[in-house]
Amino acid sequence: MLYPRDPRRILSRADWLMLASGLLIGLVVCLPFIGGGRLFLLDWSIGPSTPIISTTTLGLYGGLTSGAVGSVVTGLLNWALGAVATWLLFLMFFPIAFLGIARLTGGALASRISAGVLYTLNPFVFNRLFVGHIDLLLGYALLPYAVLSALRVERSLWRYALRISLWWAALTSLTPHFSWIYGVVVLVVAIVVATKGQLQQSAARLALTVTAFFIMSAYLLLPHYATTLAAQNSQSLSLYQSSGDPRFGLFPNVAGLYGFWRLGPGPTLPKNLISGWPFLFVAILLVVATGVWVTLRRGNSTGDGTADGTEPNVQSVTANDLRGLAPDADAPLGTNRSFVAISLLALGVVGYFLALGSQGPTGALFRWGYLHVPFFPIMREPQKFLMLLALAYAVFFGWGIAHIARLATSAKGSRAAAAALVLGMALPIAYTPTMFDGLSAQIAPSQIPSGYARANALMGDGAGAVLALPWHLYLSYRFTENRVVANLTPSLFRRNVIAGDNLEAGGVATQSTSLESKYLSALYARGSTLTHFGALIAPLGVQYVVLSKTVDWPAYLWLARQADLKPILNTAALEVWKNLAYENIGQSRVTLRVVSSLREEMNAVHAAGSAFGLISRATARRIPSLALIPQSSSATTAVRSRHAVHMISPVAFRINGGSPGWVEVDAPYQVGWTLDGVAAVPSAQGSMLVHVGIRGGTLVFTPWRSARLGYLLSGGTFLVIVVVLNGKRFPRRRRTR
Repeated sequence: MLYPRDPRRILSRADWLMLASGLLIGLVVCLPFIGGGRLFLLDWSIGPSTPIISTTTLGLYGGLTSGAVGSVVTGLLNWALGAVATWLLFLMFFPIAFLGIARLTGGALASRISAGVLYTLNPFVFNRLFVGHIDLLLGYALLPYAVLSALRVERSLWRYALRISLWWAALTSLTPHFSWIYGVVVLVVAIVVATKGQLQQSAARLALTVTAFFIMSAYLLLPHYATTLAAQNSQSLSLYQSSGDPRFGLFPNVAGLYGFWRLGPGPTLPKNLISGWPFLFVAILLVVATGVWVTLRRGNSTGDGTADGTEPNVQSVTANDLRGLAPDADAPLGTNRSFVAISLLALGVVGYFLALGSQGPTGALFRWGYLHVPFFPIMREPQKFLMLLALAYAVFFGWGIAHIARLATSAKGSRAAAAALVLGMALPIAYTPTMFDGLSAQIAPSQIPSGYARANALMGDGAGAVLALPWHLYLSYRFTENRVVANLTPSLFRRNVIAGDNLEAGGVATQSTSLESKYLSALYARGSTLTHFGALIAPLGVQYVVLSKTVDWPAYLWLARQADLKPILNTAALEVWKNLAYENIGQSRVTLRVVSSLREEMNAVHAAGSAFGLISRATARRIPSLALIPQSSSATTAVRSRHAVHMISPVAFRINGGSPGWVEVDAPYQVGWTLDGVAAVPSAQGSMLVHVGIRGGTLVFTPWRSARLGYLLSGGTFLVIVVVLNGKRFPRRRRTR
């Protein structure tokens, strides 16, 4: 169940030992991070101004609210702990994962410790730690607990379904990839149970589990009815596919828990330093195979007993013996080692083939699912499925070491058994030796230059945005020792920051579908010819321009020649300009002009400043309300009075009354923005155009309403299920007279 039968005993002494072992490993890995500034990684950029409520939480990224829980928790930790929050979660990963896999493995200490070391020290964890995928790592740490819960099959259909759906929803709240990763666990266990003669019961459990999970996933699903995400394509599938080893190819590489798609820049992988890594991997596989063979052979020969032929302990999963998993007392299958081994073996095999993605014998099926199954495109990076194989490896490795220790004890005594334990620890460490000391000093904390704090104080708060340059999604900074990390400027300033979203990986410059990004990129390409860049970016609500002095920053020296940009700060780390052409977060636009090219857009802005709202010909043809606009640059209406625009929140703008006309709101256009039920129109620059009447109105992002309803429905359902499942666990107090 979710909690021990005795609420007063949460952890046994063996559990405390496992936690201590995991914490020790975590300290050896993370010790360089402690007290040394902020830890910035490839996909982990938590600066001092990281908001608690992000745009993703509000559904402002195309209605995508995935990861909202993790985002809020990270924001709160950052607010409360500061720089400590940037490495604390990575440290916590190790004891949580170690205890989880130890509980799933069960048996003697040698078995659990060996499994814990392999599960926390392997190439999969190494790569994800290097790139900063803490949400995925925390889910990986909790996965053994969730798998253990799924394997405890009980007679009560609804109790089992609700319990498993809780785990499913909890993992998915960390990152949406677990909707599929743990979904594989749920499906595999259901199939294995069905093969035991419980087809109808298994199908009923599965149906109830999926239904409950979908209800608790309302916050993910509802926003999509009001907006649309960018479509996935085969280019993404090939870009993020699992990689092969230059010498041994794809299949051994993925089996060895490698295959992360991004090969550079950095890191130096463990196998790059160990020429004989395949021999170490084969040695680990031999121990794993021993665990599989012994468990299936002895488990099958003892019916519902465990691997050593004894009856399973129905109360404790941490008994210091080889009894393995502890089922609930009413478990119809007995949850014996044979059942568990078959389930884990199936999970490992399925996880391996899914990790191959669109390659290998199941590649065609994966590609079909990617292109046709709703929500499956989030698994565009299939190597994430490899955690299922890592979990199976760890458990079987622990069982294999336990068998070797038992044979050694009977033959040569306790010293030989101790040697088996040393083997169980030494093999994983030797296979991934660069895990320690900050991945062999490949990642380290950084001190943010004081210039960023000065710029933040100088710009202060306000609705006007900051345009961050150079225009890259990933950058290397001198203060990160030139290690490539996610663009840090959005987390360093209190104002809204417009930063690069161009991927620049695998030969792909960008996968962005943002009109705003397309417009800005076109301006940068013509930067040396511009003289009024401020006027060109004013329609996007840009009040300040910040240029970090890193990578290709000299390519933006033309900013100093702009007549409408005023320099206000110049330090060794960055330069800041104030946009003199910026007026407000939105301007009244009573003139619409249809343009067909960037040159025409630029000429219109230079000629008339903020007098025109520019739209493309495609937009004019697509929107029925614009059908009467002449397709020429002379389409105008009389200018009478202006509409003031005020930001209420990131998802709402108040527009004051005035003469009827078009208003441009300087916020990125997305499907879902409406005023009195009428949808906003994208401008040619990527901002929003909306027609406002005499009384004005409130421009709202309608997907937030759906997201808010989803949060209430999902959170409420989650709490109700927790109360229902645990209502009988806590005895009522007796009334005293």
